[in-house]
Amino acid sequence: MRVSVLGQLTVTGDTGEVLPAGELPRRARQVLAVLAARHDRIQSKDALADSVWGDDLPGNHVAALEHYVSVIRRRLQPDGSPANWFIVTRSGGYLFDTSRAGLDLAELRSLIRRLDSLTPGCPDRLTVHADILALARQLPFPEDPYAEWADPIRTEVQVAAVNALLQTSECVLPDDPARSLRLAQEAIELNPFLESGYRAAMTAAIAMDRQDDALRIFERCRQLLDEELGVTPSAELTRLKREVLATRTAPVEPTPEPAPGPVRVPVPVPPPELCRGLFLGRVTELRVLLEPDPPPVVHIVGPSGSGKSAFLAELERHAPGRVGIGHGGSSVGVLRHAWLRAALTDLGAKPEVLAVVDAAGPDRPLLRPDLELIGTAFDGPEPIFVAIDDAAELDAASVAELAWLGRHCSALRIVLTYCYPSEIAERPLSGLGSPVVLRLEPLTERDLSELGHEELAERTGGIPALVGAALRPTQVSHAVAMQIARQRTRWMPDPSWEILRLCAVLGPLSVAELSTLTGYSLPELLSCLDHLVHAHLLTENEDGRVRHRSSLTSAAVSGQVSAASARYLRRRLAADA
Repeated sequence: MRVSVLGQLTVTGDTGEVLPAGELPRRARQVLAVLAARHDRIQSKDALADSVWGDDLPGNHVAALEHYVSVIRRRLQPDGSPANWFIVTRSGGYLFDTSRAGLDLAELRSLIRRLDSLTPGCPDRLTVHADILALARQLPFPEDPYAEWADPIRTEVQVAAVNALLQTSECVLPDDPARSLRLAQEAIELNPFLESGYRAAMTAAIAMDRQDDALRIFERCRQLLDEELGVTPSAELTRLKREVLATRTAPVEPTPEPAPGPVRVPVPVPPPELCRGLFLGRVTELRVLLEPDPPPVVHIVGPSGSGKSAFLAELERHAPGRVGIGHGGSSVGVLRHAWLRAALTDLGAKPEVLAVVDAAGPDRPLLRPDLELIGTAFDGPEPIFVAIDDAAELDAASVAELAWLGRHCSALRIVLTYCYPSEIAERPLSGLGSPVVLRLEPLTERDLSELGHEELAERTGGIPALVGAALRPTQVSHAVAMQIARQRTRWMPDPSWEILRLCAVLGPLSVAELSTLTGYSLPELLSCLDHLVHAHLLTENEDGRVRHRSSLTSAAVSGQVSAASARYLRRRLAADA
């Protein structure tokens, strides 16, 4: 018999037949999972019950526990006896005996111990890493994602898997850099905050002569660390990025007179399954900034998921060494100057310049001598860009400092991103003025055509964040679609979400049908529809009916509606027809 807890719980018999572990009561599965996590160690009934029930212990938890152990034995070992039960009763408690049933978690721990006994450089280490990966591709106990008892085991498995992926990635790099990159990317997916994963991925991309991909990997790391932790990448990772920029072929300069037909900014085209790392479109917007004398201040606006952060990363790709990117949302309190620190780090500012920023406290604005020293980082014959993502959150002092730098540094160009112009109407950022505002519209079918998926435009509605998630597993793509829909409607009137819900369940609807179904007046609905169309969530058919622009969003929203509610809505619509 073999029990597998890495991934969904499965149990197989001695001849390979699958036993009905999934049919066990939920509490019985939890009892089995806790015993498996602590295999070959006696668990007292009190300790075991505390893990399974927590603060919601039943009145007679010992009897309940004995009942569930009995259920496990009857279902999984119906012909068994105390002599061969793998859940053994001992010293008033229970024990998962791995001498009577195989357990993948126990095998993984045995491999980790063996790895620790091998000296660095030993050829057998690569074989052990391969065996670890064969077991640890999935984290254990997915049925209990919030169980405190399971957290240490998940961390243990994750660390083993990430270490095996990175060690294997390093070993195969000389002979198979493509596989090295895939392994490094798997490590990043398992632990997105581990810089060694990004370093391995960048190194593999460089070995494949894909410097642009290496820069995108760095940007993904930089943005995550900034948004989630408020820190910048390590000096080692930043150095690697600078080496890439120094050796990278200069981008093709846009021609003043474009040839007839659509003109694209040259980008490498990866396989469709890697499309989430590809930048598409935005030729006109990029040219505004890449022309010989770009505007002093440019606002890049667009709703959540429209690709504002990706646009800044692409600008950096086309102006290597001349773009510094900061984040306004995380620049508060003691981190008030985080946006400036990150931008200066990207631009390779001297240590004494960074020291001035680090010394400034949250309640003290930078003084003129400080700003003059900082301004030396923006000297150069070509425009130098300070780009601030999520800039609407900047406080008044930061805006004043930015305005001073913009006025006194002739090469400095300021690029700001946020969702809507109305967002900054009464905020300090409005004091910078808005001479040029570029709105990021959805990507067109022509933009998406190079990915080779004809249905991608219909699935995503051209929303860049959905393009990046469209080819990922359904759970991921639907989660991204729901997040974007929620973000884009959070400022809209209440009927807006109800309209999205109805169109997801019932398909294209007229304003009259929406009024009947919701009870809202026509003026209220028309106002909401204007917002939803402007946010690129809905579009209009030729007959005037409105429908979801993205089938992915429609499927994600309809998945939140019960079958009973959907049947009721369809019957009601048919009755009113």
